[in-house]
Amino acid sequence: MIRYDEHAEFQLARRGIDKAWVEEAIRNPDTVKTKRNRRLYLKCLPARHIMLLVVTPADDPDYVITAYFDRTRPCA
Repeated sequence: MIRYDEHAEFQLARRGIDKAWVEEAIRNPDTVKTKRNRRLYLKCLPARHIMLLVVTPADDPDYVITAYFDRTRPCA
């Protein structure tokens, strides 16, 4: 079960990010990167023509810290 930090809940609402997109990014990412103690899940959202990045602790991938759109990364 995916859990959301209070900050993540706030940012998802503020940024208009659907939790279904977040869950899809975690379950079926296009790319996963680990930076320091964070794991980044990258998922292309073709209908929106943007990349979604979901950040979790590296040791707890079911706990979402935040999510945001990265318009600098093109969807392939």
